[in-house]
Amino acid sequence: MTFDFGEQVLNYFQERNQSHLTIDLEELSSPCCVGRLPEIRFRDGIPENTELYRRFVVHGIHIYLSRLLRTQEALRLTLSGFGPFKRLELGGVNLIL
Repeated sequence: MTFDFGEQVLNYFQERNQSHLTIDLEELSSPCCVGRLPEIRFRDGIPENTELYRRFVVHGIHIYLSRLLRTQEALRLTLSGFGPFKRLELGGVNLIL
């Protein structure tokens, strides 16, 4: 499996003085018949139980990816928005209801 991100994402981490990122699966409850809605959650830092995560080091950034996430062979971290509204997005993950 490969994990990649561009110069914009690297600058984003440097601006925030961040060297660790945890990517989790968060399930939000839904009032409709679906029952739950899976979402990706980004957190700064190292997870409590690192055994539950796959670990990558990309451009000096330590990334912990939840083993609960169904992924494709290639993952890509991108940045969307502008100014104070920038946010990370992850491509290559299959969120299943």
